[in-house]
Amino acid sequence: MIDLSEYKVVAFGKNVTFTAKEMELLWCLASNPGLVFSRNQLLETIWGYTYYGDTRTVDTHIKRVRHKLDIPKDSPWDITTVWGVGYKFEVRK
Repeated sequence: MIDLSEYKVVAFGKNVTFTAKEMELLWCLASNPGLVFSRNQLLETIWGYTYYGDTRTVDTHIKRVRHKLDIPKDSPWDITTVWGVGYKFEVRK
C-alpha cells in the first residue's frame, strides 16, 4: 500500500520509510505499471526541468528504493530494469 499524501508505504507486512524523492519515484512507477520510463523522463518528472546533475542519480534512488522494499523473489510485482532504456513497475502474472 502506498499512501502518497502521508508518505507511507506498507510492503510485505512492514512499514517502509522513504525520502520525498524516493517516494515520488516509487509512486511514479507504481502508478503506471508496465510503462517504461527513461532516466531523463524520471528526472523531468521527479526532479523537474531545472535539474542539472548526473542522470545516474535515478539509478542510485532506484537502488535505494529496491533495498528498502526488500522485494521477495516470489512477489507479484517488481521494479525492473529495461536494459538500455530505463525502469518499470512490473506486475507478474
